[in-house]
Amino acid sequence: MSKDGNPICQIGSVSLHSNYYPLKEAKDGLSEYCLRGQETPVVYGLGFGYHVLEILNRYKGSKVFVIEPLMSIFQSFMGNVDLEPFLPNTQFIISTPPPKIITSNQTDNWNKYEHQASKRLSYDYFFSLDKAIETSDYLSANRLKILVVNPYYGGSLPTAKYCVHALNHMGHHAESVECDKFAEGFFSIKKTTRNKINEESLSNQFGHFMGQFIAAKAADYQPDLILALAQAPLTPEAIKNLKRLNIPIAFWFVEDFRTLSYWKEMASYYDYFFTIQRGEFFDELLSLGVNDFYYLAQGCLPEVHKEINLPLDDINQYSADVSFMGAGYYNRVQSFPRLLSHDFKIWGTEWALESHVGSRVQNKNKRVDPVDIVKIYNAGKINLNLHSSTFHNGVNPVGDFVNPRTFEIAACGGFQLVDERSELAELIEPGTEVATFNSIDDLCEKVDYYLKHENEAKSIASKGRARVLKEHTIQHRMHEMLTHIFMGNLNLLKERVSSRHRDPVSYYIDHVGDSSALGIYLDQFRGLNEFSIKTMVNRI
Repeated sequence: MSKDGNPICQIGSVSLHSNYYPLKEAKDGLSEYCLRGQETPVVYGLGFGYHVLEILNRYKGSKVFVIEPLMSIFQSFMGNVDLEPFLPNTQFIISTPPPKIITSNQTDNWNKYEHQASKRLSYDYFFSLDKAIETSDYLSANRLKILVVNPYYGGSLPTAKYCVHALNHMGHHAESVECDKFAEGFFSIKKTTRNKINEESLSNQFGHFMGQFIAAKAADYQPDLILALAQAPLTPEAIKNLKRLNIPIAFWFVEDFRTLSYWKEMASYYDYFFTIQRGEFFDELLSLGVNDFYYLAQGCLPEVHKEINLPLDDINQYSADVSFMGAGYYNRVQSFPRLLSHDFKIWGTEWALESHVGSRVQNKNKRVDPVDIVKIYNAGKINLNLHSSTFHNGVNPVGDFVNPRTFEIAACGGFQLVDERSELAELIEPGTEVATFNSIDDLCEKVDYYLKHENEAKSIASKGRARVLKEHTIQHRMHEMLTHIFMGNLNLLKERVSSRHRDPVSYYIDHVGDSSALGIYLDQFRGLNEFSIKTMVNRI
C-alpha cells in the first residue's frame, strides 16, 4: 500500500508506482500528454493503471489501448484494483507478440504514453514493439519480391496459393514455385519399382532435381524472401544452397506436429519456422535447437471465401440441414452415423462409399473445387466442423490447433458447429462468434437446438464473419509474418530493396570494388538504363 492508501504493483522490491502518492504521480507524469483530433491513446505498460485512469478521466469517451507484456502484472492488477472505472473504454492487450499487435491495429493514429517504470522493466519488449511499427510502415510503403514454394499436394497446397494471392493483393510481388505440377512424377516413383532400395534412390534423385529446380527459380527471380509451405520438397541440402542468396528462408508448418513428424529433420535448417501450435511443440523445437519459431494461426482469403447469392440449381444441390466438407478420418467415420436421421450431406475424399455414412457423400470421393466449397459453406444451415483424428472416436479432448475451415466457413457467413480447441477462444469467441461442442452427444443436442433457432444461428454467424474479416485473413497472417521476419534485420532489407532502384552498374562496382580491374572497366557503363553481358560484348 502507498502512503495515501492505494495498492502498489511491485516486482520483487521494485515498485511500479510512487510509494507515497501514485495518483499525483500519474497526473504529473501526464502533464504534457495531449490528444489531438482522432488520435487513439495507447499506453505502454499497465502497472496498477493509475496513469490509465488519468487518461480516461481527462479524455472521457476515448477508447484507451493498454499494452502490457507481463501476464503476472495483469493478473495482479485484476486481483487488486477495482475494474469498474476502466470499463468499457479500456482495451487490454496482454502478453501479445508485437507483430500480432501491429497487424490487428491501425497504428498511424496512435498517441503513445510510456509508463516509465513499466518500460524499464520490459525494455526489450517495448523496443521490439516500436521496431515492429517501423517495419510494418516500411512494408506498407515498399514492394517486396517473395517466392512461395508449393508442396506437391495436400491440404497445404491451397494455403500456398492463398499466400501468393494475399501477398500480391497487399502490393508485394509474389510468385510460386509450382512444385504441384510435378506431383504425378513424384507419385509415379512408387509405381515404377517394388524394390525399396531402388525406390529410395529414385526418390532421392527426384528430390535433388526439385531442389535444383527451386534454386534455379530463386536465382532467376532474386526474391527478398523465400517462403515454403508444409510438405514443400526442400531437403536440408536444397535449403543450404538457397542460403547462398543471403535472404531469409521461412517455413509455415500448417500441419499437426503430432501427425506429421518430418519437421524434426527440417526445422533447424530454416531461418524462421512458423507453426499453428504452441506449448509442447515449442518445447520440442527448443530441444532441437531451432532459433526462431513463431505461432501463426491459419486464416481465410476473403476474395475466395465470401458470401454469395446462389442460383436455384446450386441451392438444390448444396443446401442441407447439416453439411460437412472434409476427408473421411477415423473420428468422423465413427461419429457421423449419429447424424443420419437429419438431412445430412457430405463432400470430400477417402470415404467408404458403400457404408451408411458413405451413402451421404455427394461427390463420390472426387476432389471438390474451392468454388464449390464456398457454395457448400453458403448453402448449409449448419456447417459441421469436426477436426480430424486418426484414433479418437469423437472429439479430440486435447485438440489445440484451429483448422482453416473454421475461418473459411465464417468468412462465407456460414453457421458452424466446431469442436472445442484450446487455441480457439483466443481467435474467435465461443458462444458469441462461433458455436462449439465438446462431445458427439453435445453435437447432436446442438444440431437439434440450432435447427430450431435459426435466427440465433444467423446472429452468431454474422458476428463470427465480422471478427474473421477484421483479424483472421491470410493477408493478416502474411503481414504478421513479414513483420516478424524483417523487424530484426530491417536495415538489410532496406539496403536490398534500395539497390534494385539504383544504377545497376554502380551496384556491381560497389560489390567488386571501384579500384579493381573489373570495377575500373565497368565505370564507363555508369548511367546506362539497360546493362547486361551483351552490353559489354557489343562495346568490345
